[in-house]
Amino acid sequence: MTDSATLRLWDDNPSLDDFLGFDAVVDPIVKAIGTANVDPLAIGVHSPWGGGKSTVLNLLESRLEAAGRYAVIRTDPWQYDNHDDVRGSLIAEVLDQLGAAFQADSTVKDRVADLLKRISWTRVGLTLGKGALTMQWKPDELIDAFTPKARSDDKSMSGFKDSFGKLIGGLPDVDRVVVMVDDLDRCLPPAVMATLEGIKLFLAVPKMVFVVAADQEMVRDSIAVSLGETNRSGAFATRYLEKIVQLPVTLPRLATADAEAYIGLLLTQTEGATPDEIEALANHCSSRRQLGLSPLLGDLGKLSPKPSEESLSLAAQLAEGLSADRLANPRQIKRFLNAFGVRSMVAHSRKVSIAPAVLMKMLLLEDLHRSSFETLAATPRPERTALLTAWEGWAHGEDGVTRPDKIGEDTHHWAASEPSLAELDLSLYLDLAASLLNVRAGEDTSDTVIRLVTDLLGTGTAAREAALVELTALGEAEQRAAMELSLRQGRRLDDLDVLFEMTIQWADKTPSLVELVIEAAGELLRRLTTGTVVNMNGATLKAQYQPILQRLATEDGIDDMVAQAAKMEIKSTNGH
Repeated sequence: MTDSATLRLWDDNPSLDDFLGFDAVVDPIVKAIGTANVDPLAIGVHSPWGGGKSTVLNLLESRLEAAGRYAVIRTDPWQYDNHDDVRGSLIAEVLDQLGAAFQADSTVKDRVADLLKRISWTRVGLTLGKGALTMQWKPDELIDAFTPKARSDDKSMSGFKDSFGKLIGGLPDVDRVVVMVDDLDRCLPPAVMATLEGIKLFLAVPKMVFVVAADQEMVRDSIAVSLGETNRSGAFATRYLEKIVQLPVTLPRLATADAEAYIGLLLTQTEGATPDEIEALANHCSSRRQLGLSPLLGDLGKLSPKPSEESLSLAAQLAEGLSADRLANPRQIKRFLNAFGVRSMVAHSRKVSIAPAVLMKMLLLEDLHRSSFETLAATPRPERTALLTAWEGWAHGEDGVTRPDKIGEDTHHWAASEPSLAELDLSLYLDLAASLLNVRAGEDTSDTVIRLVTDLLGTGTAAREAALVELTALGEAEQRAAMELSLRQGRRLDDLDVLFEMTIQWADKTPSLVELVIEAAGELLRRLTTGTVVNMNGATLKAQYQPILQRLATEDGIDDMVAQAAKMEIKSTNGH
């Protein structure tokens, strides 16, 4: 494995190589696109954040372009400049890319220009409707802009679909036009709806195929939010999505064997393997996957270079550690490996000697079980060996050994895994890691976490609940950073009801976070509401909130209604 002082990091971009056996997903999509009896066709490629959706689109694009019978268009509504007219931007981008692909065909160019003119006129109307009258418009031009147009008028969108159908039907040497829509689940609800409406109302004509890569639940929630909070909005959102997407394809959860091979390939890249050599190893994994053989990077024969034994061992260790504690996906794996690489280099520069397997295990503890890591780090040096011995004895089920105080029940698998730490002197590393905790907390606040926190504190119930599900699926370290961000952001709100309603629910699912909620409640005591009192007393961990309720019931400066509510909840808890 590459020396820790020069360990390479991995970028977070979608891959152009199939390290994960996505051919099993891409093959049926290619066949569906080549099937003529569903026309037009919309395919949904679904997985949570970081699950490989963009990589699947890359692989699919490569396959379709190699076939030579398809015009492939890539678009990303999240990156559109004009967020006031997402629907128009989508249509214009499809037309622009078609015009570029068939620029030598004058008939196609003229039809594209005609359709783009219609889009331009709708934007004129949108601009005028927003009151942007700074240009020198003549009265007759204003009247013309707002006058309803006939379907045959080249300024009208009402006849757009018919004209677009003629354009697509007349494209030479093209079986189908495939539009790939990426990152739709990153968009705000209005942009999600506008994109789907653009597909359904204007672009869904014969010979068109749409491949929409998104987290299905996030898209469904965006539709529900756009419809407003009603009892029927969730059901309608499901029906709406089903009507647009005929073929949903869900990417499989990353199995431990696939994760192990994926990590092994990534680590082998750092050992000097060329792209062609990595591709040969990936193809070997694919062949063994089809035959049901494991490990996928086994029986390498004459393939060269082979992954080192250390890389294979680390890959197995990380794959097992992540799969046991949370939903591992390609992006999470890369982020963890990057954290591992950075920590290796920091330890090397600080002259802290630690075996890679031990570092991997310690980083898993820090990342997945932060509160238990902090307990270990805070334990006096002479007592750490006894703590680790008891911890591992409990995990192995030794007679009479109980779980140490302040060690999480969910660390069972971690403590039982190799290598054993009880006889090692981890003092220098623990001191180093503890000093870096604040740095990592800031590092963990990714764009995705920021988006989830924004949704968690927003006005839409469906979006808040969806954000909570995603947040609780993160590792403990990332959850802790996200909770800290939520509490910092939430204290700016005029009404704290939403903040404490959602963070209390969150802490019920991840008990190690309850201390953060209690600390924030104490700091904001005189701004707490009756709703927060009810939420605290209704929590699974309500016993831990009793000191806050006692303070609300007895301290000066508390709103009378809040104080009375706290007293009532305390009485109900005590059975009086």
